[in-house]
Amino acid sequence: NNITYIKKMLCAFAKVEGLNLNNNQISWTIEDTNGVFQGLGDLVKFHLSGNKIKSISADAFVGLKNVTYLNLGNNNITSIQNNAFSEVPLLKDLIINTTSLLCDCNLRWFVDWLNLKQLKLQAAICSYPDGLRGQSVVEVTKNLTCDELPKLRLIEEPDPEIMALKGENITLNCKAISSSPGAMTFLWKKDNIELLNPNVIVKSRTDPDGKSTETSSVLNLIHVEHSHAGKYQCVVSNSFGTTYSQKSAISVLVYPTFIKMPKNVTVRAGETVKLECAANGEPTPEIAWHKDGGNDFPAARERRMQVMPHDDVFFIVNAKPIDMGVYSCTAHNPAGIVVANASLTVQEKPSFIKAMEDKEFAAGEDMVLPCLAKGLPKPTITWLKDGETIVRTERHFFIHEDQLLIIVDSVKTDSGVYECHLNNSLGEKVGQSRIIVKQTTYDTSNMMGIIIITVVCCAVLTSIIWVVIIYQTRKRMSPPVIQTEMQELPDMTETTRAHQLQLHLCPDNISDHSSSKDSGTGDSAKRSNDDLGPEEFTMIINGDVAMEMNNSHVPLLLYPRSTNHDRFVSVEVSASETPPKDV
Repeated sequence: NNITYIKKMLCAFAKVEGLNLNNNQISWTIEDTNGVFQGLGDLVKFHLSGNKIKSISADAFVGLKNVTYLNLGNNNITSIQNNAFSEVPLLKDLIINTTSLLCDCNLRWFVDWLNLKQLKLQAAICSYPDGLRGQSVVEVTKNLTCDELPKLRLIEEPDPEIMALKGENITLNCKAISSSPGAMTFLWKKDNIELLNPNVIVKSRTDPDGKSTETSSVLNLIHVEHSHAGKYQCVVSNSFGTTYSQKSAISVLVYPTFIKMPKNVTVRAGETVKLECAANGEPTPEIAWHKDGGNDFPAARERRMQVMPHDDVFFIVNAKPIDMGVYSCTAHNPAGIVVANASLTVQEKPSFIKAMEDKEFAAGEDMVLPCLAKGLPKPTITWLKDGETIVRTERHFFIHEDQLLIIVDSVKTDSGVYECHLNNSLGEKVGQSRIIVKQTTYDTSNMMGIIIITVVCCAVLTSIIWVVIIYQTRKRMSPPVIQTEMQELPDMTETTRAHQLQLHLCPDNISDHSSSKDSGTGDSAKRSNDDLGPEEFTMIINGDVAMEMNNSHVPLLLYPRSTNHDRFVSVEVSASETPPKDV
């Protein structure tokens, strides 16, 4: 056989009690793998002779809990990691025949374990250090020291993870140091398989003091393809053993590219929307959907959206106008992101947001008739009255995209049936409203007469008020009336009675006569009063006695003059007349 690598034992070997893998090339499986043999729970005897094994890792025999016999003969083993056989608790027979053991302090545990298990080795001979060369490891327990390090030690390893775009160049570095002057051998593995003819540059240098040697190996990957992806490992060997670097996982990234792109979709309300999107890339891109640049999907809130996890199709059931927008399909991987957009349009038959209603208006009132419409495409609106199209006039206006009809200063002839016609590519909808304009008890033609009558009434009322005010004012300002009671006069001549009566009634006249005489003007100033006609008058004094006056030169009525005294009315009675009786 020529087995070079074992990834994992199959469950089909679970009941195997004996396994012979002699004379293969599975050294890497023992040197640098973990739990490869875990499936061999019933294995008792295990043969690994002649596999070019140089070192035994700590986890090489995990799962072999029932093994009692282990043959590692004919392998040039140089080192055994600490507790490498702790996973084989029933081991009784161990065969190791090597002359290349590195007998330093790191091997002390192995000697102690052999003594504990009381196992005897046929040949486990030291090769280093020089003072122990040729001696059995069991015999040199006290001299196991770590003064020198001839075994390889890595001082630089490849990065654990590298990502590169397809077509780029990648460089992996591996550097080791050893106190042994012997040459170092580098090899590179990919997925535990040795690379053949790799592009490698090896450089080596020795310290000036000559105590250590440092060697580096650089692996160049040019214009990487997807086939370059995998786990790379550096393996360094010399005469004292083999050292494995950590594995470097290289990912060759391929920028996402769409193989299915969403397209613009137009559907009617209530139908199902289907959007497709798929992309290739390395690693496989993740697909995500967005609406109008965000994550708010009305269809998702209403449970009308369906997205299959491993499908390329995106569904919206029972499409509604609120679902309209720009839907973005995003394909993303570590290499980058690409986006494809598609518009969704949901068409809807025209309809009324609110049904039209019958209305009544008073004449002269402004009429507002609403026709609130919806639909996609946006419906056109046409107004009719009694079957005839309404056009714009000085009284007819259309606003809010013709959804409101306004008629100012309505008149009775505006009554009728008003229709609103909605039209788009999906159909037509008609609404109507019966309008009645009622005539008021008065119209504008009578308004002027009413205003005139009102003004006249106000003027008359104002005049009456002023007359009353003036009358009251004059009444308060007029002089008091002096009522004179005629007293009983003693027997005297008629001339004397008349004279006394004149003195009693008109004292001012008497003084005037005398003053006029004294002034030399005579009674010329009083003569004008004598011009009154010789007519007969009846004078009532205290409402009891009436006196009749006939022609006489004595004035019947004297008008007072304005003096510094109060005004009085003087009455003179002619002496020739006989005074009335019972006065």
